[in-house]
Amino acid sequence: MTGVPALVRAHAATVDPWLREAAGWGVDAAAARAALTDLEPAVAALDGDPEVALPLVRATLDLLARGRWHAASVPRGVVLTVLPRLATWVRAWPADVVPAVLAASRGVARAGLLDAWVDRVARADVPAAPTDVRPALLVAAWRSGLVRYRDAALDAAAALPAATAAALLEVPEAEVGVVLERHRADRWWWPGRDDGPGVVQRVGGFVGWGGPWVQVPRVAAGGPTGWLVVVDGTVGAVVADVHGSAVVGLEDPPPTVAPPRPDARRLPVPWLDEVTGAVPGERPDVLLVARTHSCTLDVVRVAAA
Repeated sequence: MTGVPALVRAHAATVDPWLREAAGWGVDAAAARAALTDLEPAVAALDGDPEVALPLVRATLDLLARGRWHAASVPRGVVLTVLPRLATWVRAWPADVVPAVLAASRGVARAGLLDAWVDRVARADVPAAPTDVRPALLVAAWRSGLVRYRDAALDAAAALPAATAAALLEVPEAEVGVVLERHRADRWWWPGRDDGPGVVQRVGGFVGWGGPWVQVPRVAAGGPTGWLVVVDGTVGAVVADVHGSAVVGLEDPPPTVAPPRPDARRLPVPWLDEVTGAVPGERPDVLLVARTHSCTLDVVRVAAA
């Protein structure tokens, strides 16, 4: 007997309580065997080391018990394909990396950024301490575009060893502190990015092309970020920086007032359309712009006055 069955038998004292727990949730023996059979390639990719493989077995049985071990399940895909891609991380700190990656992957996958996030993590060296695993995954998520994590990620990056932070941020190790400080002060600045006038970020989009909206959005000032979007019968707060954008729904939205409508010909944008509103952000030279014929909002940097 080889592979996962041999692993389960050799470590029955560890695995049997997990199997009994799954059975208590209604998982029968055939379903457990099938799920563990699915796990074979992932365990093989991680060299079959019991210390590395057992956390995968535990995660698989837990997902199975919660009804999340099926073909369309993101966590199942993470166990079977993402964790092998992060083999060096899993081998270094299996008990920490497996649950941390599963937990972090939910939000990253919802944002459509799973592949970019995994690629960034895989390119980075493994943290020297297991306590740095979750902060490192958080920094990678923000740097991949999950802007809602920005404040927490900036704090996490500043607390990580410089070498770890540098790899995740893709900046020189000696410049980590300076880059974080400057970006914290100006969310639209990043090394190597054009800091001249033009579109610096885009928000939303038409649902038929992968965006969130059916109707054309309008913008207004206010809310927790200073930028509101009114679309599809809802009002949301726009969160954005140089790396990504998101819209957060508001349960009790403030009243909205139509903003000024500047002439598009005066804006440094690659399109000609009627502007329906432009709202300044934290910086007066950065505007959130809506237009008549687009389901996408543009964040536009204009020439400083």
